[in-house]
Amino acid sequence: VTEVARTTGLAKSTCSRILSSLDDLGIVERIDAAGRYVIGSGLRALAASGAPAGVLRDLARPYLRELAGRLGESAALAMMDGGEGLYVVQVAAPGPVQVTDWTGHRFPLHTIAAGQAFMGSWTDESVADYVADGLEAFTAHTVTTLVGLRQRVGEVRRTGVAWTVGEFSEEITGVAAPVRDTVGEAVASVTVYGPGYRFPGDADTCEIERLVVETAERMGALLDGG
Repeated sequence: VTEVARTTGLAKSTCSRILSSLDDLGIVERIDAAGRYVIGSGLRALAASGAPAGVLRDLARPYLRELAGRLGESAALAMMDGGEGLYVVQVAAPGPVQVTDWTGHRFPLHTIAAGQAFMGSWTDESVADYVADGLEAFTAHTVTTLVGLRQRVGEVRRTGVAWTVGEFSEEITGVAAPVRDTVGEAVASVTVYGPGYRFPGDADTCEIERLVVETAERMGALLDGG
């Protein structure tokens, strides 16, 4: 506190109140009774979550291109933006029939595999808070109840991936896995999606999941300089 007060020119009492508030938010963390602070997990997560927007997005392209080529469907990177998801980059697979390029589009988290992948790291209370104002149905298959969403979140926690079938658009099936930063926070998600009539089709879903998770883990390593 003394060092912060000396650096900023603010009163020690003011600095103490500010640091206490930042401690509550996880931005800093008090480590001893002498009033020494270190960077908190909240700030580390915030810093990491800023990296994908400016860095991971561009670095992700070759990984997404490889994934799309191996699975024959479009691959994308999505991020949280406020209470919604945002597709930040999409790579199309070779072939004449492609899904819409969703780059720059926002979506409700409960409707898309990329969004449900984020929810896997949420607490039960956070899931309930998300449902509190109701869940909009985009198709007859959209999850619209707390019980249903909790089941989906439980599957993500258990398997590490999320699947959606015709929940945002009736024609689209998607699978996603979270990209985690160095402290384990989900800061993005890798997703693959395609027309439901051909994806996943007769393909091995376990192999699809393995490749998506592997790609997400490789991207997560970029946040640690790996």
